[in-house]
Amino acid sequence: MKYIEPVKSVVLFLLVMLSVILTFIIWTYTPDYKIIEQTEGKEILIGSQKRMEDIIRPYKAIYRFDEEFTGTASNGAMKDIMKAFQGWNVLDLVPINNNLTANYVNEMIRTNNRMTIFFTGEIPYSAFSSIFQFADKEIPETTFNRMIIDWTNYGNKDLQIFFISSNNKTLMRSHVSLQNTNPFIRDVIEPAKTYSAFKEIERDGFTSLYMPNDKIESTKYMYTFIEEPLESFKNVLFPNPNIVQRSIESAITEKYQDGKSRMTVDSNLKSLTYVYPAVESSAIIEPSKLLKDSFEFINEHGGFTADYRYVSKNTNKNQLEYQQYLQGLPVYSDQVISKITTAWGDNLIFRYKRPYYSLVFDIPTEKEIKELPSGVEIVEKIQQLNNFVLSDIDDIVVGYYLKQDSTSIMTLEPCWFVVHNGIATKLTPELLGGVVNGLE
Repeated sequence: MKYIEPVKSVVLFLLVMLSVILTFIIWTYTPDYKIIEQTEGKEILIGSQKRMEDIIRPYKAIYRFDEEFTGTASNGAMKDIMKAFQGWNVLDLVPINNNLTANYVNEMIRTNNRMTIFFTGEIPYSAFSSIFQFADKEIPETTFNRMIIDWTNYGNKDLQIFFISSNNKTLMRSHVSLQNTNPFIRDVIEPAKTYSAFKEIERDGFTSLYMPNDKIESTKYMYTFIEEPLESFKNVLFPNPNIVQRSIESAITEKYQDGKSRMTVDSNLKSLTYVYPAVESSAIIEPSKLLKDSFEFINEHGGFTADYRYVSKNTNKNQLEYQQYLQGLPVYSDQVISKITTAWGDNLIFRYKRPYYSLVFDIPTEKEIKELPSGVEIVEKIQQLNNFVLSDIDDIVVGYYLKQDSTSIMTLEPCWFVVHNGIATKLTPELLGGVVNGLE
């Protein structure tokens, strides 16, 4: 019994020491942390991403040789023209005329050794900064929809360029000094001598129309198509897709909502419309920023699911439109939607309307060569009717009329179209003598 107390004391001392040692170990312990690799959220891409120059393309070019016009709307020729521009140093961009008249423009185009390139929409100069190298540090905050290139002095390695804005009635001039003009002459100018002859259709007090003299052969296509998953668009457009509620409004309409924004789907038109009312704004956005923001918004989720091209802007509504193209020709329809439309708000998208179908591949056995009347014939027929006033027409173009044949097949029929204020009207033998319908 006499040893119990000393033993207790020793055990207590050992326990105290052990507690001190363990406390010291805990305080001084440094774990061997492993580096945790950061994982980014999975990016949702509905289609492939594009470059700015993919959505900005001319739709027609005409050339003046020896008092005569030739021209083309060939997709290959438009690609060659844009390729030829790559890396050009554009020098001395200066304003020439701020009150441009139609007659002045017509005379410029009639001048020999000049080519005129037509764009559907007004293009901000900054959108060409990935194609041209502008010598001026500050690119003007304005737009153009026609380019005239004068190659008269190409032997001195100098080209003169004119930029015309039909909306603003402005003319800018610049020139390009090339180390070697041979590729431009070989790839762009020389082929134009073999293009179809074009005729100038003069309109008193208005810019002329330029129409092909010869009949046009184009291909009728049948394409299979798919519908892109609506869940993908929901996940892209809504900040928190998990709280989005889906409701069936009718046999052809359904809505997705999160309390702040909504997405409406029309299964007949194969369209979806996303609206975020809280960011609606009346502040006008500069053209360059508007195009940049709109392009980046769509491109971030791979929204250019076909050959879509920028075709128009409405400055007052901060709205841009992109038209679907096939084989270099615009696609119009009154059965399904064929445009992408964006309206920008207060630093965010306000309205986004688009198709949710994609053409997949053409059926080779269903291809058919169609012969269309010449452009000159079409103008003559229009002038005999009361359906159109020639001075009101923006242009007359060959395009594709798109219609749905079945749940998986769409037909694209080549036709002539009259374009006025962004609305295309299909011209058929029946329609030329009857009722006209506007198409998107």
